[in-house]
Formats: sequence, C-alpha cells, structure tokens
Amino acid sequence: MEQLTQLVPDWLNPQATPSLAPSRIPSQAEQAQRRRVTKELLHATFEQTFERVLTEMAKGRTLKSVIVEDVRGLDYDAFWRWIKQDSMRYERYKEAKELRTEWWAGRIIEIAEAEDSIEDVARSKLKIDTYKWLMGADNRKQYGDTKQIEFNQSISIVSALEQANGRLASAIVEEVTDVEPNEPPLLEHD
Repeated sequence: MEQLTQLVPDWLNPQATPSLAPSRIPSQAEQAQRRRVTKELLHATFEQTFERVLTEMAKGRTLKSVIVEDVRGLDYDAFWRWIKQDSMRYERYKEAKELRTEWWAGRIIEIAEAEDSIEDVARSKLKIDTYKWLMGADNRKQYGDTKQIEFNQSISIVSALEQANGRLASAIVEEVTDVEPNEPPLLEHD
C-alpha cells in the first residue's frame, strides 16, 4: 500500500496535507496588474469570438446558442455587455440579426414545402409562426407588423378668428376713444 501511495501524486494522496494558505499575499500593484491582464485577455477572447458569432448568426443561430456552445465557457452577460459598449460593434451585431432573418425566411419556405404527415402539420405551423414572430422582432423594417393610426378630427379656426377680431376691434375702439380731438391744421394757399 505504501508503494502505491508513493506512485500517486501528492494532490491525489489523502494522507498528504496540502497547504491551503498562500505563501504570500500579492500586493495591490500585483493585483491591479492581474486584473488588467485578465481584462485584456477577456477582450482578446471576445474579439476572436465576435467574428464567429456574427458568422453563426448569419446562418440562423442565436447569440446565446453560440456562446453556450463555446468550449471556453464564456459568460453570456459579460459578452452581451461587451457588444453594447462599442457602437460600431453593436451595429455589426444588428446587421447580423438582419441577415439571420433572411436565413429564417428561407427556413420557413423549407418547412412549408416539406411533406408532413397530419401530426407534423401543427408542429410545422408552430415553427413557421415562431420564425415569423422572431423575424418581425429582429428586423422590423422588413418583417415587422405595420400599424397605422388613423386620426380623424377636424379643427375649426372660425371661432378663434372671431375672438381675435373681437379683441382687435376693442383695442382699436379704446385707442380711438382715448384720443382728444384736435382742430385740423390750417392749410395755407399761395
């Protein structure tokens, strides 16, 4: 048994007692350096992943499905915040969403033209309706519902003009009544 425990690494040996306390506590400068390096590595990883995400989204995939399948175990929320931090990056993301709607439109046609059994018809209708809803949400300009609001109300300005004329007439009367009559000037003749 002792020979077996000597062949097993210390971390697998239950008799070995690993030291849980760190040998020294890193300084604040070292901690700041680690945070900076970690942030830079995360940014580089996100940059590499972003191009693949855009490509996959143009093929009909969602952002979440691409991030979840990534072997590096990226944090979806952190990646989403990273996309939204840069306006150009966010615009590229929105373009990929629009391209995805075109892929979905093609998928709808495939589903509609498929030969389904009676049981599959309801499932196909659900898929098509889901794709249509998602397309309308992602690309409102092309696939969104258009809503028109009709506003039928007539506005008459006749009463407003009558009131304005009445105020103007009373102002003229007041101005005229406040003036004292003068004798007209005499005109001289040659």
